[in-house]
Amino acid sequence: MNTRRWFRVHSFTGVITGLLLFMICWSGTFATLAHEFDWLVTPQARVTPSGEPQGWASLVAAVRARFPDSQVKRVEAPLYRRSAAEFIVDRPRQERVRVYVNPYTAEVQGQASHLNLWRFFRSFHRRFFMQPAAAGVLLVSAFGITLLISGVAALFFYKRWWRRFFRFKPRRGPVFWSELHKTGGLWSLWFVVLMGITGTWYGLEYTRAFDRIFERSPPPQPIEARADETVLPFSRLMSTAREARPDLAISQIALPGGLAGMALGVRGQADDILVRDRVNQVAVDAYSGEVVLNSTAADLNAYERWIHTVDPLHFGDFGGLWSKGVYFVFGLALCGLVLTGTYLHARRLVRRGGRAGRHHWQGTLTAVALSLAVLVAAIPFGFHEARTFYGPELEGKPQLPELLPGVRYFLIGWIALTALLVLFWTLLLARPHWLLRR
Repeated sequence: MNTRRWFRVHSFTGVITGLLLFMICWSGTFATLAHEFDWLVTPQARVTPSGEPQGWASLVAAVRARFPDSQVKRVEAPLYRRSAAEFIVDRPRQERVRVYVNPYTAEVQGQASHLNLWRFFRSFHRRFFMQPAAAGVLLVSAFGITLLISGVAALFFYKRWWRRFFRFKPRRGPVFWSELHKTGGLWSLWFVVLMGITGTWYGLEYTRAFDRIFERSPPPQPIEARADETVLPFSRLMSTAREARPDLAISQIALPGGLAGMALGVRGQADDILVRDRVNQVAVDAYSGEVVLNSTAADLNAYERWIHTVDPLHFGDFGGLWSKGVYFVFGLALCGLVLTGTYLHARRLVRRGGRAGRHHWQGTLTAVALSLAVLVAAIPFGFHEARTFYGPELEGKPQLPELLPGVRYFLIGWIALTALLVLFWTLLLARPHWLLRR
């Protein structure tokens, strides 16, 4: 493998897989700050701090009083001091909604569809809305491998790359984009490697291939409903959970009747770093008030610890808004690397008259067509998912959910901008002479 061959590997992976790789990075970048975007476009999610927050029991009572015919499934704690608490509530017409409650006054500020920006970007980024989910997860995960290959190959043909972090020489024309691509790639190298490894891991984890090699604790069994017993008050169950884990900074509360069965589940962060919230959790039997689960990061072996560390590493939420902001900037930089790489490839084609040669990859148009087919297929998959999981039923037929105006306009703008970028990308590879001149 000489320098020229490593360049060919880098060019091939970037061109053949670039369109879908760009879409994965583009949607993942917005998924990083999706909670914050939701806060910006959703007036009901914003509050003005005033005094000390109310207790959880007061917030739950307020939602139950406002929606007496509905079932409260779980509570999402406010991310910031100016954020409302979010309640996930199942309405009578099979509709799941988000209810926003002021944590300082226990006032219900409004409701919205469960389908918000965070849910949209996470589902699109993870699997392109594909069903079955396994097909989408494995497809997206495969691009983590191509990202790693492209990044590693660049280090082998870019001579003395470790000396070039501060050698950016801005010039006009294609030289500027070439220098920007190289320098941006060097500064984003850590991010490329991290996204490649964690992205690839999601597919491996989904197959559970390593579970047969490494020991993994079985998931806790949900508590069955017992018709002859009465569910204890929420305040008593919460008091028991707090006594069991006073160190827990609560991020989510699952009320009895949810995924944990007839148990109150509490999750959050403790003193451990780089672990998902589900690692630190307490489950209290809703009938007896007995603590049936109390897990910490210390209970995990090395394999399980890695599993629960991947999410914070991949999305950068381990340090709050600051770490998310860093990930968002480098996510945009990674998207720019893919775009500038495609532009430089198109320049080389134009310079050589577009003839098939060492810089023109056979199968490029086929790869672009297949990539576009995947993106087009995501549209009906997305509408199907919105109707099935987020919309109400009307005369037995699922309907599309009604999105808040801010969420709807944000998605329309993002989709329109994405469509323009995809069109520009396609024209660069299919008709480079239309856009580029010598």
